[in-house]
Amino acid sequence: MTAKKTESKDVMSIQEQLKKDLATLKDRVEPPSGFTISTKGKTFTLPDGTSDPGPMNCIILDWCTANIYFEGIYNPKDVKPPVCWALSKEVEGMKPSKDAPKRQHDNCKKCPQNEWASDPQGGRGKACKNTRRLVIARPDADETTQPWIISVSPTGLKHFDKYVNTLADLETHPIELITEISFESAEAFPTLRFKSVKKHDNVELMWSLKERAQEILFMEPKIDEETGKAA
Repeated sequence: MTAKKTESKDVMSIQEQLKKDLATLKDRVEPPSGFTISTKGKTFTLPDGTSDPGPMNCIILDWCTANIYFEGIYNPKDVKPPVCWALSKEVEGMKPSKDAPKRQHDNCKKCPQNEWASDPQGGRGKACKNTRRLVIARPDADETTQPWIISVSPTGLKHFDKYVNTLADLETHPIELITEISFESAEAFPTLRFKSVKKHDNVELMWSLKERAQEILFMEPKIDEETGKAA
């Protein structure tokens, strides 16, 4: 056998060993914890710790409106959990959760913390943070994929709502499309922008992931009763 054939055989052998080893890699480390994507610093930081400035392609499975109120002025060195929150698929008629420790009102729309210029730091903003909580999946997702959560900040609400309304006018559900999510370059704060890329052929799979993801979509903040911190 020539040296060249021996070398070729060795390379094939190594490739086979690599395939076998790759199949067991995830069993040898801790799985990614959590399912929330951070947008801090205008960077997408995934639950497994990897980060990318984007744009990021995904499938929007579902979403809800989340109104979250934090007491006092935000201090990055002493982040406190929210004291009042509401989660709903309907924007109208939202009410604070019965589990919120300091419900501010019986109706979000009439709540003084949800009025413009109520921000304790001044300005025209609201004290209550109005967001859209999205549950998304990778375009290459399969039946075992864990969907992720990403939040649209108040500065991105109009753009997201316009994106959904435009698709609705075209009789298209976001779950039918691959959507590109990026950051608005003109905004200092992480403000998300949405653009359709193309349709895909995995609607049935994505719908099943959507149904499985309802629990995390409506997961409420958990607060440690002894410390008052987020659990």
